[in-house]
Amino acid sequence: MTTKTDAEKIKTILGDNLVTLAEYQTGDEMTLLAVCNSIDFDTLHKLKGTKEIPLLLTKEELLDGADVFPIEFLNIKQHHTMLDGEDLLKDLTISKKHLRHQLEFEFRSKLLHLRGEYLRFKGKDLKRLILAAVPVLAPIIGALLYLKDLPASRPDDMWGAVSDAYDVDTNVLREIYDIRRGNAKFKKEKEQYIRDIIKVLSDLGEIVDEFKVIE
Repeated sequence: MTTKTDAEKIKTILGDNLVTLAEYQTGDEMTLLAVCNSIDFDTLHKLKGTKEIPLLLTKEELLDGADVFPIEFLNIKQHHTMLDGEDLLKDLTISKKHLRHQLEFEFRSKLLHLRGEYLRFKGKDLKRLILAAVPVLAPIIGALLYLKDLPASRPDDMWGAVSDAYDVDTNVLREIYDIRRGNAKFKKEKEQYIRDIIKVLSDLGEIVDEFKVIE
């Protein structure tokens, strides 16, 4: 969790080079974002002793990078709190065309990863594999709402919103989210959770593949 001391230390180190300092939620954690006019080795060297490691971008990288990392930048834009400087995120434009392309890549790659990890685990320690899935998927699921011009939802609401919007049962993801937060317990065999997650990833991957973007 980001502390006021972390933010103040980064502000002091970066000084006039700092353009924007914000924090944003990714999965269960809060992360600092520091946008600078320029970033060289000396900048990195000064920051290497900080306890909280920020996502470090130049102003140019932020404004020009949304087409490369649309899911990540959309998540930051929708879930950030300004701590200091100029709010560059407020007017950041996210292209649905680029977003759809990255969404398809993410669903396909995470499906392949889950299959491979399941085989590597050989049916053991599946609890860790299951619980790790939801923080990774949360920004991706949130991006699905943006793709259909739906408002951003709180993490505990977005599973149902995506289910309704895409006619896909995401209940297993909501259940895992609740388990991670200590609000629920496993109700079925771990193998069934893996089966259900694989189905959700496969179904959403196919839907996104066929989705027609209207900019």
